[in-house]
Amino acid sequence: MLSLLQLASLFATGLVTPSQLTTLISSSLRPSSYLATSPAAARRVADACAELEATAPPPLWPRDLRRLDGSWRLIYSSALAGPQPPSPLDGLPAPPAALLAAVESAPFAPLGGGVQQNVDVFKRRIVNVVELSPWPTGALGGLLSSAPGPLGQASKQLQAARVVLELDHSFSADGDGSDGARRGAAGSTISTSRHISPHLPTSPRISPPHISPCLPTSPHISPHLPASPHISPCLPTSPHISPHLPSRRAAAGSTISLTLEEVRRELEGAAGGGDDALAMVPRASSYSLPPPLRPLASGKFATTYLSGILRISRAVPPLPSAPAELRVFVREGGGDEGATWQEEEDARTAAAEEEA
Repeated sequence: MLSLLQLASLFATGLVTPSQLTTLISSSLRPSSYLATSPAAARRVADACAELEATAPPPLWPRDLRRLDGSWRLIYSSALAGPQPPSPLDGLPAPPAALLAAVESAPFAPLGGGVQQNVDVFKRRIVNVVELSPWPTGALGGLLSSAPGPLGQASKQLQAARVVLELDHSFSADGDGSDGARRGAAGSTISTSRHISPHLPTSPRISPPHISPCLPTSPHISPHLPASPHISPCLPTSPHISPHLPSRRAAAGSTISLTLEEVRRELEGAAGGGDDALAMVPRASSYSLPPPLRPLASGKFATTYLSGILRISRAVPPLPSAPAELRVFVREGGGDEGATWQEEEDARTAAAEEEA
C-alpha cells in the first residue's frame, strides 16, 4: 500500500501517470473488491483521476474512436466504491469490516475478475461481462445448505456456482450520423460537388466529373476541352476552399450513448445433475429488451482520458445536479502507454515512406 509520503509526492508533482493511478487504485480498494477502504481513499482516487485528465486533452470521436476497440477491465467505479461524503468528513473512521464483508457478499456484487467490457467499434457494440452469485453465500449460505430437503440440496450445489451475464449494448458516438450511421475518421472524407461546371464540355465521349476544366490544350486532348493554354478562368478566385477539393471534417466530441438491447445468462460451476431440482434450471438463456423499453436502459459516458493502457470515463447524468459516476478501465493484455493518435499516424506515415 502506498504510504502517506508517497501519496503526497504523487500529487505534488502534478504528473500522475497511468501506472501510478492503477497502483493508487489497487491500494485504495479492499482485496478482490470494488469497495474503497475508506471515503478518504475514494477521494484520493478521484483527485488522481482529475490530475491525469489534466495531462492530456480528451479523445475526440470519430478521429480516436478506433482506439477504444478491444477488451477492457473495470478497476474502479465510484458507484461501487461506497458512499463518498463531503471532504470535511473524510476523517471519519472506515465502516466496520463485517459490514464491508456483508456488502461484498451481496447477491449482485461482482465476483472474480470484476467487470470486463468488450468494445467492437466496427459493429458499434459494447458488451459488459460480469460474474455474479445471486444467492446467499457465506454464513447464510452455509445455514441454508444444511437445511433438509430440496432447499438445502440446491443451496449446497450453488455455493460454488456463478452466473455470467453479458449485457449487450449498441452505441453511437459523437460524429456518427443522426440515423446512427458510421462516418469515417476526420480527414478521411472527401467532399465532391454534385454540380457540373458550365465550363465543362458536354460531349458524351468524355466524362465531365473526371476531366479537369483546367487542363491546357494539347493535340492529344479532345477539342471539346478549353482551347486556352492558360489556367482556366473557371477556377474559383475566392479565398475559400473549392467544393471540388478534399475537405477535412473536424472531430466532434468524446461522448458515447449506450442502449442495452440484450442480456445473455450462463450458469457455470453448479454441482450436481441428474434428477435433482437444479437440473431443471437451464444452463443458458437470453432476453432481448423490447424496443419501447430500451430508452429506460440507456445512458451516456464521456471518455475524458484515453491511452494505450488506461481509460477514464465519466457518466453524463440526466440532471446537472446529479452525481456523475467515475469509471477507470485498463486494457486487457496491456498496451503502449505513450501512444497517442498523432504518434500512431506519424508511425504509419513513416512506414509508408519506407516502403515507397
